Amino acid sequence: MRFPPVLHVLMLALLSCGVLACESLPSGSSSAEQSTAFKLPMLTAPRDSIELDIVFVDRPVSDPLLGKTLWREVDQVGTLSAEQRATIREAGILVGHVGSSPPDALQSLLNLTDQELERQRREANGIPKTAARRVALPAGTDTEVWSNEVVAQRLVTQPDGKKLDLANARGLLRLRAERSQDGWARLDFTPELHHGQTSTRPFAAATGWMYRTTQEVVPYYAQQFSVNLNVGEMLVLTCDRERPGTLGQNLFQFEDSTGLKQRLVVVRLAELREITPKRVRSE
Repeated sequence: MRFPPVLHVLMLALLSCGVLACESLPSGSSSAEQSTAFKLPMLTAPRDSIELDIVFVDRPVSDPLLGKTLWREVDQVGTLSAEQRATIREAGILVGHVGSSPPDALQSLLNLTDQELERQRREANGIPKTAARRVALPAGTDTEVWSNEVVAQRLVTQPDGKKLDLANARGLLRLRAERSQDGWARLDFTPELHHGQTSTRPFAAATGWMYRTTQEVVPYYAQQFSVNLNVGEMLVLTCDRERPGTLGQNLFQFEDSTGLKQRLVVVRLAELREITPKRVRSE
């Protein structure tokens, strides 16, 4: 049967539409390609951020590396002002400054040594837990550095002699970073104890009152301290195990299934990102 020319054109147009419709339908390969194409890009640090490496080392309280072996190699004098140093020492908090080349004791704590004797000592005492993270803070902002694990019940003696019976207590250092000069940053630390049930609570911010989901917070403003670090330098923080019942031990000591542990926190100034000004083209 012969069809009129107009009908031939109409049939070809319908056939073309059908092919296009089939190509537009999703298939297994196209959906996979779409899921790959629409992945979220990697987050980049703000251009003016202060990048910090924070390392957590949990050791048995009896570990000799936490005592004089470490602190005779770490500078505790030039890090803080005389007033700050006296205040935090009374609170049982130890703070030391280390250059870009860590001393042997700190390398052992960070597992940066492969010496056979150190390997045997670690095996005898149990392999310690070591964790690390990098944070990028815009200047003037803060982050939370957990200095121990949750303790079900803790009796805390306040600096003024009062006692607090805290449930689900955990120690924290609130770390705020500021740029001071080229290659330098100032780090401000405020000790806190968090306890009780987690709920939404108001807190004061620069722009007014805001809400945050957290436990009850006991801040220790009198024990605040500040340090200045150059890029590559490190700060070592823990408690004085010879001063029982102090704020430092409530911040850095806890107990797990293997016994009483003490946490060492190392904060390294990794990088100071700069804002590169745009060049103005002169006519």
